[in-house]
Amino acid sequence: ANMPELQKVVTVIEANPLLTTKKSDYRKLNVAAYCRVSTDDKDQRNSLEAQKQFFEYYFEDNPNWTNVGIFADEGLSGTSLNKRTAFQQMYDLAMMGKIDIIITKEVSRFSRNVQDLLNTVEELRKNKVYVWFLSDNIYTENKGYREPLNVAGNSAENESRKTSNRVKWGQMQKMKQGVV
Repeated sequence: ANMPELQKVVTVIEANPLLTTKKSDYRKLNVAAYCRVSTDDKDQRNSLEAQKQFFEYYFEDNPNWTNVGIFADEGLSGTSLNKRTAFQQMYDLAMMGKIDIIITKEVSRFSRNVQDLLNTVEELRKNKVYVWFLSDNIYTENKGYREPLNVAGNSAENESRKTSNRVKWGQMQKMKQGVV
């Protein structure tokens, strides 16, 4: 019997150059970190401090990085770039060529608005500034970053929408009970 030849499918997964660069290839990279919490309550302030501390250790573990700064917005929603002064300051430095890479814990810390997320990342990429979303394992210098970024961004936006609906529902219930 004549058997059909099996097609072999090979999936190429690009190496993250931030993790695979040989010491001889090192050039100092100007790296900034961004973190954000949406409220200014005590637990969120602790979360913000934990994020900052995490990035401090991350910078210490990467001697080929120059720490440009840890930019942090506290008590601000990720659904809009408005009023996020630390984010805007970091973005402006990146657009001036003073930052090569921005690291952030996850897509939702960077933005919970898909359109803002994609537009910002594209503007940064045009200026050869790349974003590394650590928990999501997305590095925007790699080819094929857009689809996983879009998925993670949509997930962050949907979670924000759900949270907003829960808060509105709770407020409506309080109003029904006469609590303003």
